[in-house]
Amino acid sequence: MKRLLLVCLIVVTAFASFAQDSIRFTSAASLMMIGKAKPTDSIFQRIDSVETKDMPKAVQALAKNSAGIAILFETNSTIIRAKWKLESEKFYSNMPPISHSGLDLYCLKNGKWQYVMVGKPAKGTADQDQVIIQNMDSSMKQFMLYLPLYNTVNDLQIGVQENAEIRKPAQPGINTTKRVVMYGSSILQGASASRPGMAYPAILQRKTGYDVINLGFSGNAKMEIELAQYLASVPADLYILDCIPNPSPEQIKERSYNFIKYLRQQKPNVPIILIETVFRENGNWDQKVGKTVSGQLEEIRKTYDRLKKEGIDNFYYLTTDKLIGNDHEATIDGVHLTDLGFSRMADAVLPLIRKAMKK
Repeated sequence: MKRLLLVCLIVVTAFASFAQDSIRFTSAASLMMIGKAKPTDSIFQRIDSVETKDMPKAVQALAKNSAGIAILFETNSTIIRAKWKLESEKFYSNMPPISHSGLDLYCLKNGKWQYVMVGKPAKGTADQDQVIIQNMDSSMKQFMLYLPLYNTVNDLQIGVQENAEIRKPAQPGINTTKRVVMYGSSILQGASASRPGMAYPAILQRKTGYDVINLGFSGNAKMEIELAQYLASVPADLYILDCIPNPSPEQIKERSYNFIKYLRQQKPNVPIILIETVFRENGNWDQKVGKTVSGQLEEIRKTYDRLKKEGIDNFYYLTTDKLIGNDHEATIDGVHLTDLGFSRMADAVLPLIRKAMKK
């Protein structure tokens, strides 16, 4: 009899535990999305395909990546699970899978965003399914889930306990009425952060509380006028141009003046921050690389001086020596930044953001 009671107790306990941990999934599309320039037909991509049709082919492809997009939600679940469907399996020699294809979870604690845990993509499958965090207390908390930096997400479902609540935040920890729109290179897109939340636009988002739009296009931020036209169509309180690493000195000479002039003419009252290229560490040794970087810096400085002489105002300039320190330890491959480099980059840009937004 005692043995039977013990078996029954074990079964009941196991069932209760199973019921408690039964997961109910909610489409991330029904929650609060930030980091989007405009609505798109494919909800987890950055620019709608209709709007990229006149842009370079490489930009069209990269615009489908979900860099900078994040989901805000509140839940009292003690466990958070995620299912996400990737367009393809990626390999980058200078980026971890978590960064290019994984998820990155933060929680708003005492008014500040604190790292929680990541969703690690499994090899060999586009369908990812993973418990991100468990064994939490059951108080209502606000979370922010960053999407992959260098992959396209076709679907994202967030799982919580069956009996828990999940909803859009009543008081979002990001002020979506203040928008910083950033255009730039692979560094802006997030190479080579260890995880999506360590790309420097994401760091700036958490430090400022503003909605930061990541329009980084790896290797292809070359200041084509079509991109200036798109930027001018995006509602913004501040534009940041960190695109000098990609165009050649000749392209900067040919395109940068018209690019910035057009943006200013279309948005006369919106401040612009122009950032020089980071100096490539390998350029200290590879003379050809060093000469190219020096040429880029020379040409963009000429453009800045020309625009200032013409009276353009609300226009800020950040030089390369201010960006990632001088100890030569901030890159992974001589070009792309580590988390240390991204933290330094964010710290360098932050005072100008505050100054521009205050003015």
